[in-house]
Amino acid sequence: MPENHPLHNSVAGLAEQVRTRRVSAVSVVEHTLATIDGADAAIRSIVWRDDEAALARAAQLDRRLAEADGSSTASNAIPPLAGVPTTVKDLFAVEGQPYSRSSLAYDDAPATTTDLPVAAALAGGLVQVGRAAAPELGMTTSCESDRWGITRNPWNLEHSPGGSSGGSAASVAAGLVPVAIASDGGGSIRVPAAFCGVVGLKPTRGLVPSRLQGWAGGASAGAITRTVADAALVHDHLTRRDPHAWAARPASGRRAAGGNDLTDALERPTPRLRIGVLTEAFDPAIDVDEACSAVVLDLAERLRAAGHEIVEIHASDATAVVMDIYPTTIIPTWLALDPPPRPERLPAHVQRHLAHAAGIDAITYVREVNRFETLAREITADYFDRVDVLLTPTTATRVPRVGEVRSELIQSGGPLGRACPTYEQTLAFTTVASVIGSPALSVPAGLDDGGLPLAVQIIGRQHADDVVLQLGRDVEAHHPPVAPPHSALQPDSPAPARRK
Repeated sequence: MPENHPLHNSVAGLAEQVRTRRVSAVSVVEHTLATIDGADAAIRSIVWRDDEAALARAAQLDRRLAEADGSSTASNAIPPLAGVPTTVKDLFAVEGQPYSRSSLAYDDAPATTTDLPVAAALAGGLVQVGRAAAPELGMTTSCESDRWGITRNPWNLEHSPGGSSGGSAASVAAGLVPVAIASDGGGSIRVPAAFCGVVGLKPTRGLVPSRLQGWAGGASAGAITRTVADAALVHDHLTRRDPHAWAARPASGRRAAGGNDLTDALERPTPRLRIGVLTEAFDPAIDVDEACSAVVLDLAERLRAAGHEIVEIHASDATAVVMDIYPTTIIPTWLALDPPPRPERLPAHVQRHLAHAAGIDAITYVREVNRFETLAREITADYFDRVDVLLTPTTATRVPRVGEVRSELIQSGGPLGRACPTYEQTLAFTTVASVIGSPALSVPAGLDDGGLPLAVQIIGRQHADDVVLQLGRDVEAHHPPVAPPHSALQPDSPAPARRK
C-alpha cells in the first residue's frame, strides 16, 4: 500500500474514500491486519482476531457499494462509516466471539448476543478487526491481566496505556485503527485516552444504547479517536435513538432530517462560555501533580484571551462522598450480579470487591443508591448553575509505569481503603462526571518533560455533548494530534508486510 493509504486519514476521510470507491474496504482491512502484525508486536493492544470474518465483512460492504453505484436511493442505504476498521474492548459481548471479561475466572465460550453499543457501531459500518486488551472485568486503570499479560504505551513501552480501555487507546495511538469502541464507568475511556495522547469521550448518560444502565447509571460506552472531529462523527452514529429503550428519547430536529448533531456542531463557532477551572481533585485528599494542573491553568489563560469567562472552582463536600459510595457499595454489588465460575482466579483486589459485596444487604444498597443520586443532583446544581463547563486535568498523575497501579491494588487488596495513591490519582477528576451522567471529553494538551502525554478534561451539563466537543476542538487547535514513537503513523515507520 502507498504511504498515503487512507488508513492514515481521519475516520471521516477514510469513510469518504471507501464510500466513493477510491479504495476498497477489503484493501483497508488487509492493510490494517498487516499493520497490526508488525506494529502491535511490542504493544500488545489486540488480544483476539478473526481475520476471515473481518475480510468477509469488508467484502460484503464492497459488494453493497458496487450495487449502489449510480443509484442515489441505494447509496443512501450504505452505512456512513462503511469500511472503517475498529477494535472492540474485550469486555463487550459480541455474538460468536469469546467472552471471558479478560479474566481466567471465566470461560472463553462464545457470547450468544451482541451488546448494543457494538451493534450500533457495526450498524454504522465499522469493521471490527480485533478485541482490544483490558484488565480483568475492567477493575483497574492499568492494562495488565493474568489472561492477556501486559499492554504497553506507544509513547514509551515501559509505561502503562491506562485502563480499563487501555488496549483500545493504545490501538488508536499506535495507528492500528482510527477508532476504538470502549466503555467508561469512572474514567475507563478518558484515563487511557489521556495517557496515550488521543481523544476520549464519555457521552451523556443514556445516549449510547444499552440494555442496562450499569453501575447505577455510571457506566457508559463511547469511542476513542485521534481527533475531536472523529469523536463527533463516530458518536453521532453510536448515539442514534433506541426506540426500545427504557426511557426512549425523541430524535432532534436535525437527526429527524438526517443530520448529525455533533458533527454539525463543529461547523459552528464555540459560544462564549463560563468555564469553571478546577485543579484540585474532586476529593481534596488526593494529591495533584503540578504538571497536570499547569496545563489546565495555561489553557485557561488562552481561553480567557479568546473571550471566555474563567471562573475558579473548588471541590464540593458532596463530590468526595459520592467518590466513596461508588467503589464501596455500587461497583462491588454490580460485580456480584455475575459471579465467575472460578473466583479464585481473579486478582486479589477484584476478589476483595466480591467479598465486600457479600456483606451489602438489599436495603443498604437501595439506601446508598438513593443517597448517591441525591448527591449527584446537588453536585450538578452546584457546578452548572454557575458555569457552562468544567475544565480539569484528566488525571492527577503523569503516565504511570507498567505494573505500578496493578501492584498497588494487589498488594493492598483493592481500593476500598486509602492505600493506592497512584490509582486514586488516575480517577481523581474522572469519576464525578460518570456519577452525574455528564458528557466528559479528554483532549491531549502537550507532553511533560519526560515526553509523555498530558491531557485536559472538559465536563459539560447533561446533553451538552455538542458544547463539550466544540471547546475540545478549540483545545485541539492549541495542541494538534501527534503520533507517538511506537506508531504506524510515524513518517519513518516500516511499511506493513504483505499478508499471505
